[in-house]
Amino acid sequence: MCRFPKRSLNRRDIADMLNLHGGERKRLTATLRRLVADGLIEEKKGCYRLRQSKKSVKGVFSKAEQGFGFVRIQEGEQEDLFIPAKHVRSAMPGDVVEARGEGFDRSGRPYGKIVKVLQRAHKTVLALYRQQGKRSWAMPLDQALVNAIYLQGDFAGQVNNGQIVKVEFIRYPSEAASASGKIVEVLGDPDDPQVDIEAVIFEHELPRNFSSGALTEADEVSVVGIPVDELTRRVDLRYLPLMTIDGETAKDFDDAVAVVQEADGKIRLWVCIADVAYYVQEGGALDQEARERGTSVYFPGFCLPMLPEALSNGICSLNPYEDRLVMTAELLFSADGHCCEQRFYPAVMHSRARLTYTEVAGFLGSSDATKLADAIAAQLPVMAKLSGRLAEQRRQRGGLELDIADAEIILDKSGFPTAVAKIERNQAHRLIEEFMLAANEAVASYLEKAGVPFLYRIHESPTLEKLQDFQQLAAEFGYGVLLGKQVQRSLQQLLDDLADKPESKLLNQQLLRSLQQARYTPENKGHFGLAAENYCHFTSPIRRYPDLTIHRTLKQVLAATENATAPSKERLLELGRDCSERERRAMAAERHLFELRRCQLMQQHIGEQFSGLISSVTEFGFFVELDALGLEGLVHVRSLTGDFYSFDPLSHCLQGERRRKCYRVGMTVAVKVHHVDVWRRRVDFVLAG
Repeated sequence: MCRFPKRSLNRRDIADMLNLHGGERKRLTATLRRLVADGLIEEKKGCYRLRQSKKSVKGVFSKAEQGFGFVRIQEGEQEDLFIPAKHVRSAMPGDVVEARGEGFDRSGRPYGKIVKVLQRAHKTVLALYRQQGKRSWAMPLDQALVNAIYLQGDFAGQVNNGQIVKVEFIRYPSEAASASGKIVEVLGDPDDPQVDIEAVIFEHELPRNFSSGALTEADEVSVVGIPVDELTRRVDLRYLPLMTIDGETAKDFDDAVAVVQEADGKIRLWVCIADVAYYVQEGGALDQEARERGTSVYFPGFCLPMLPEALSNGICSLNPYEDRLVMTAELLFSADGHCCEQRFYPAVMHSRARLTYTEVAGFLGSSDATKLADAIAAQLPVMAKLSGRLAEQRRQRGGLELDIADAEIILDKSGFPTAVAKIERNQAHRLIEEFMLAANEAVASYLEKAGVPFLYRIHESPTLEKLQDFQQLAAEFGYGVLLGKQVQRSLQQLLDDLADKPESKLLNQQLLRSLQQARYTPENKGHFGLAAENYCHFTSPIRRYPDLTIHRTLKQVLAATENATAPSKERLLELGRDCSERERRAMAAERHLFELRRCQLMQQHIGEQFSGLISSVTEFGFFVELDALGLEGLVHVRSLTGDFYSFDPLSHCLQGERRRKCYRVGMTVAVKVHHVDVWRRRVDFVLAG
């Protein structure tokens, strides 16, 4: 099927696109005249385009910072309708609107105008309080919403000038009148780090406080603890020297591990996961709260947990030197890393050590066991050996190992950011990661064979278009990527070749952007990144709701309960969509606060010069990631003086028309910090010199 561009086309363009020859081209003229006469297309100065229908459409409005916007049409598969700034009227981002097509702009793009706002998306907004004399108003933090909201009522003594407030609309803006509202909550001063967190929680509509029913249930189960009769129904693993290995600041411990070296080079692995399903009954208040959250949200120095702390940090957490109820995956691996035996069962365990990644990596690097008990120290080399086998096994089948270091915001005692540090993944991180991947895959394969419906964690193959774009980018750096049945192995070979190369970070990031987002669904479509046929999330039920559902399903299968009723596919599809959406909501909120914190840091460096790498290029400029701070900012095309620059989407570069100067992904440039807008989370650079 030929896809026509959105611009106008002359007769020769159309003939070339349709591959017409000889007499066919002559008949094209008559056909075009007939289509114009029928009103299906329109002609202007020898160029033709589809006639824009002026009928009204319904859709959701989104707005750019320049003032224009788009309406995402809800019915059919029509493309978004462009709305020039002068036709936006009083619509705000997220509003459901009625729009009408008005014609085509100079580039041939259809545009329209907002006719009516059908449904408002915002009942309340966050804003900065301003007062002058007896008049007061609020300036929304999201400037795309509305310029100002005039406040009704006297707030003297309740709020100070410049504080952040939550405002409820009394009257929405219109062509005839400005918006008005009232203050319903005072969050506090904008330089208070906790206020930033509360603002992000509000903006992303994250559930904040637990219901009284959920807190009551949490208190009850934490007081009851572990009933004695429950211990007799479980496998007793308290003899095993199990340990937890987590980050230094972790407080909720989902998983504990232990290994034993057996004959013929085989290694037995125990992965014990907190039995949250024992304490959180399906359909109860705790369960409803957990489903609504979907996942815990982790901000720098602050956590919004999926479960109340009485569970997440208490009775469910695998704290050291305490008995805990767990669901266990006991796996036996051959010398080449294949799983040759597996068992799953409810158990009781007793953690012998709470280790950190730094401690384990230090021991594996020096074998200094002075601080570790003998039973713990003896296991670590065996764990390292097994994780190496599992990693190699995954590599052999085509699993991808992206080398992208995470960043961490360093806070002072008041919670204000002081620095950005890169989190380097060490051997201990990879060790635990391999064990969790193995357990997740084993559980998914077991449930698949049992024939019960459950939520898979799938990662679909990237689109051919995305792969071709990445292939072209890699070629510009001198690397080849074969797109075929072995694309995963070809991509992994590229990642291996990139090791320790200057362009490694850039191409790893671009590959990550080329991949699709993983999601939850009862329809098994495999996991592209892991090259796994069956995969689910089983190992983090304290902080992820899908894991909790997997525990419940696994328990039903193990118990072989005749009266057990499996959820319908429709119900699981809905659950999968909800969990995927809430995961993305949490990720967006975490990224929002991280960007806000980095902007607060960059305020301290306005006017300073840094060296950085161009990480992406768009038609409006290019983004530069600083080598020293690991932070990113925009060099806007307007700041590139001395030439007119246009964007080439094929080579991913901005090209000067006269001097042919080119700015492309991967180039090193020197920039100065020009401007920082904290609440819009934007850093602007200019080229140095």
